[in-house]
Order: sequence, then C-alpha cells, then structure tokens
Amino acid sequence: MNIDLKGLKIAIIGGNSPCKQILEILLGPGLKELDIQVLVVADTLIQAKGIKYAQEKGVFTTMNYDEVCNLSGMDVILKLKNDEILTCMLEKVNTEHVSIIDLDAYRAMSFLNFLKSEEERLQIKRKIQSNKIDKLEIVDLFDRFTTVIQENAEEENKYLKTEREDLLEVEKEISQIIQGSIIPTFIINNEHILTHWNRACEDLTGHNAYELVGTDRQWVPFRSAKRPTMADVIVSEMSEEEVSNYYGSSWKKSGLINAAYEAEEFFPHMGKEGKWIFFTAAPIKSPDGRIMGAIETLKDITEDKKTHEELELQDKELSTLHDKYKKSEEKYRSLFNNNPSPIFIIDRQTLEILDVNHRVEEEYGYTKTELLGTPFLDIGDTSDETIKEGLEGLAENNSILFTKRKHFKKDKISFFVTIKVVNARYSHRDVLIASATNTTESVEKETQLIQAGKLATLGTMAAGMAHEINQPLNVIQICADLILKMIKKGHNIPDDELIIMANDIIDNVARAAGVIKHVRDFARQSERDLKKLVINDPINDVFKVLGHQLMVHSIKVNLDLDPQISEIRAEHNRLEQVFINLVTNAIDSMDEKAKKEDASVEKILNIKTYAEGGWVVAEVSDTGLGMTDEVKRKIFEPFFTTKKTGKGTGLGISISFGIIKDYSGTIDIITEYGEGATFIIKFPAIE
Repeated sequence: MNIDLKGLKIAIIGGNSPCKQILEILLGPGLKELDIQVLVVADTLIQAKGIKYAQEKGVFTTMNYDEVCNLSGMDVILKLKNDEILTCMLEKVNTEHVSIIDLDAYRAMSFLNFLKSEEERLQIKRKIQSNKIDKLEIVDLFDRFTTVIQENAEEENKYLKTEREDLLEVEKEISQIIQGSIIPTFIINNEHILTHWNRACEDLTGHNAYELVGTDRQWVPFRSAKRPTMADVIVSEMSEEEVSNYYGSSWKKSGLINAAYEAEEFFPHMGKEGKWIFFTAAPIKSPDGRIMGAIETLKDITEDKKTHEELELQDKELSTLHDKYKKSEEKYRSLFNNNPSPIFIIDRQTLEILDVNHRVEEEYGYTKTELLGTPFLDIGDTSDETIKEGLEGLAENNSILFTKRKHFKKDKISFFVTIKVVNARYSHRDVLIASATNTTESVEKETQLIQAGKLATLGTMAAGMAHEINQPLNVIQICADLILKMIKKGHNIPDDELIIMANDIIDNVARAAGVIKHVRDFARQSERDLKKLVINDPINDVFKVLGHQLMVHSIKVNLDLDPQISEIRAEHNRLEQVFINLVTNAIDSMDEKAKKEDASVEKILNIKTYAEGGWVVAEVSDTGLGMTDEVKRKIFEPFFTTKKTGKGTGLGISISFGIIKDYSGTIDIITEYGEGATFIIKFPAIE
C-alpha cells in the first residue's frame, strides 16, 4: 500500500479496534510534520473504541453516515465497516475528488503496517537531517527500518495463510449448498471456465460434472456446435443486438436483477425427444462492480409445453457476487441468498433453524429474526412424523427427499412443497441444509385428476351399489306390504310379529344408509391427511361396493389377509381407490379372456397381505388375459388403455401409481400374456 499522506484530509467510517490504532498513529507525534487532518469518525455504536478515542482527542464524531457522505473538503474515506446500506450511501460520494479505501481485516492490518513504516521512515529521516549522527548509527537505523518492514511482511504472510484456510472452508460450504439445490445450476468465471455443475444439472442434461468442470465446454449438453450459453453472454457483456443474434426473440431482461437475462428454448439434442428449457443467468460482481463470472439456473418445462399449461415463471433474485479470488463469506452469503429456492440451515441435533435465505422470507412471510431458533418442523404439518424420523436418521453426506408436504405461511395459509435435505457441514458444525420448492399447483392438479378417477370408478360401481341398496329396500317393501294387507283384512297383528318386522325394517334402513354413506365418503375430495391404518381395512371396503359385481361376473374371490399385519401411514380413501382400480381391471381382464377362449374359463381373484422385512405387502392376482411386454412398459402412463373406446379412461393405474409413490411405496407386476397378472404393492411398515 502506497499513499501520499502529506496534508491529507481523512474521514473514517467504523469505530472498531483498528480505527483506534489508526487514530493513535495519525494523531500521534510520529506523523505530525505531514499535517494530516482527521475530519470525522462515524459509527452507529457510540461505545466503540475508535469513537471514544476520537472524542478524547477532540475529533468530530457522528452516528449519521450521511454527514460523512455530504462532507466537503475531504480527500479520502477509510471504510472499516462492511454494510450494504453503507455501500449504497457511499455511491453518492464524488469519487473524482474523494478516494474511498475499503479496509477489510487484512487491508486494515496492511494499512496499519504502512503507517508504522512511514512513522519509522520519518524518524530516520529526521535523525539523518540533524547532522548529529555517524555512519554506524545510520547503518543501525536502516537495520531497524529493515526489521520493521520484515516483521510487517511476516505478519501479513501469517494472516494470508490463515485467510487461505478459511477461504477453502467457505468454498467447501458454497459447493455443498450448490450441490444440495434441487434447481439445476452451473457457474462460470470471467474466463468462461466452468467452476460448478451441480447434481441437478447432471440429472437434467445427462452430463457429469467431471467431464465439464475446468473447461469452457458448458455448451456441450445443449448444442451440437460451440455457441455461448446465457452465462457466457453475461460474462462477455454482449450488446442487446449480439444477444438477439444468438437467441432471437426468446430472451428478455430480468425484471428483478440488473444485467440479468432469461429465456426459454427447445434443445433437440437433450434426452430422447429433446427438451424445452427455461433458463436465467445473472452476473457475479466484485465489490468494485467488475463482472467476475456468471450463475445460470435451468428448469425443464417440457411437460408444461406438451400439455399447453401456462408456465408460472419463478422470479430469481440473484445479487452481486464478490471477486472469485477472494472467495470470502460474502460470496457464500450472496450465493445462498440468491438461490431461487427457499433454503433453511437446520441444527442437526435440535432441528432448530439456524439461518434462512431471502427467498424464505418472501415465500413464507416471516422475517429472518422470527424464524431463527424456531423448530423447522413447526412451519409444516406437525402431525406428519415421517419428516422428523427421516431427518433424525439421515447419515452424514447423505440426502433425503420429501414430496407433497404441507407448509404454512405466517398468515396460516397452507401450500405444498417438495423438500430436499442434505446432511452437511456449515461454519464448522454438523447441520442439515433443506431446500423447499412450492409444488401447490401440481399437487392441486394431481388431486383433481385423482378425484376425476374416483368419479369414473363410481360408474363401474353403479351395478354393485344398486344391488346393495335394492336388497334392503326389498325387505322394507315386503314388511310394509304385509302390514298393510293384514290391517286391510282387519287382522290383529301379534306384537311379536310386529316387533320382528319393525326390527327387519330398522336393520335394512341402516344397511342402505351404510352403503350410501360409504359411497359418499369414497366420492368426496379429501384433504391430504396421512394417518396410521391397517391395509386390510381398505381392501375389505372394496367388497362393500364391488361384491355384487364379482358375483354377477362369476368370479371366485380368495382373501388371505394377515390379521397381525403392521400398520402403515397412508389415507384410507385413496388406498381404497387403488384396490378398486386393480379389482375392476382384473374383472375386465378375466371377462376378456373368457370371451376370447372359453366361456367356462375359471375366474379367480386372489388378494393376500403379509409382512416382508420392514415392508407391508399386498398382492392382487387374477386368471385373466395378462399383458404383453409392450403393455407392461406403458401400463403406468396416463391415458394409456387396452380397453375399447369408451370403456376406459387410461387413468386408473396411472393414478394408483401416483398414490402409492406418495406413501413411499412401490408397485411391481408379474405377468405373461394369456397367464394372468399379479400386482405386488409394498409400503414401509411403522415400527
């Protein structure tokens, strides 16, 4: 550091310990002949050591930074505080006449060493000019000066070594946060070299980080020939005309971040059939405003394009990032706060919130202060014990995904999220890093699809319901007719017979009401509410509405349900829908086989439940037509059906697959064309 101190008029912002040390030298006798003036010392903390020392020396002090910015006659501002608001205020200062020196911990130490060296140099100069010194004394003075310079250099080297170790730790934390994000993200530096390519990016593009990081080949997953990515456009600071040459009319400036761009484009080389990608890129800047790199996030919107659903653009708040070579806590904080997803840092032991990014405050409506120290589980459905169990059992360096979980905003409005949690290190402690993505729209659409599936299923249940209701109505009709006939003929009805008929009427009214209630409960659109249940219960309820169907179709039913089976966590209503879909498909398959082969083919439906390891297993098998390999591959696709036009929607098995996945279950099929099919469903057992 080399500054001409002579006649310098100085303002100091920040009254911490380095401020006092700097004042002691600037106001001391060693630099008196340079006629240095300290015009003001500013800090919002009036008890700061530098403020107190300045007051003792008669230097003007203030708590209002605007007074410093508007001060006339100063040459330099020494900035000893790191404050975003202060940075905005200092933008008002005319830097053509006033220099602003940003002194972080290292630069403050370097500046102090410079002042000490100047003090020593002036002392030597005064002695030499006194003409009362011999050569040996001059040699001794220069030895002393050399020693001071050497000690300063050693002190700075020691500090730089410690700083380098801290920076390596910060870089590790930054990489963990980027890797833990479920948003595909990559970062390049100002030389267009790829520095980060997270796992979500690998999953989306099919290209591994080790193939690309350290090269300028970030274009490879998207293009057949080299062409700038949007991040390259940002780093090259291309004009709007140049950007339009590459991206046509598909790009636009971000409405939130200055100098950030966003666009959507179809990439035919990605995946088997190509992909539509929405991407956003923003600059990473150093404190002096130079672009040091760019961050780009990607979103696969292929499905939205295919189904013509309106894309809800997610505003991504990306702010200025510091010099890549500094790699300090400020760089980590900027990456953390500007991640498009809400991120929570959670204590590994207590599950309390240690830190949140800006996106959490926007999405949930809480301030950061309100969230710090509160249990992470309290912002969600506290009755959902699976999240707590999953977090407590998460091993080091592992991750876990929770889908369709309910969270609550500050105003108690609920919404659904997908939560990805990584067990990692943060500020030298074990923590959980959780990112939450709002999936309310997709969950609502899926719920509507499930409800549509229920209503379609009710059509196939109509015959069974009619039989179940007609039976008690016939009994009621017979009893009523008998009573009327006996009254018309003037017969006295014995009390015991009257009691028997009245009881028959009461029992059958209750039976009919029970059938109607069950159908109404099945048809209603239920809230997502996972509870402990025995899988045998929804299986048994299937036969309340399909029992007559099975009898009419001459199907023999074998039930082998384990009465000691463990409980699972699910929803009765939706599990019943799964088994109704499987049973109705089995009926259709066995009828089809009887039509094609021989009307006398024996139709058998087998349903059994049992425990296997830590799983609860349900098997549904039939003696129907079975499936070809091609049908088996497509069976879980929405709207795929082998039934004739008008006979099926193609949603039943697809909806069932989604419900089973929601409850962390699996479904497998064992089948051979002409030999029937067996569906094997597994759910995690509750210990």
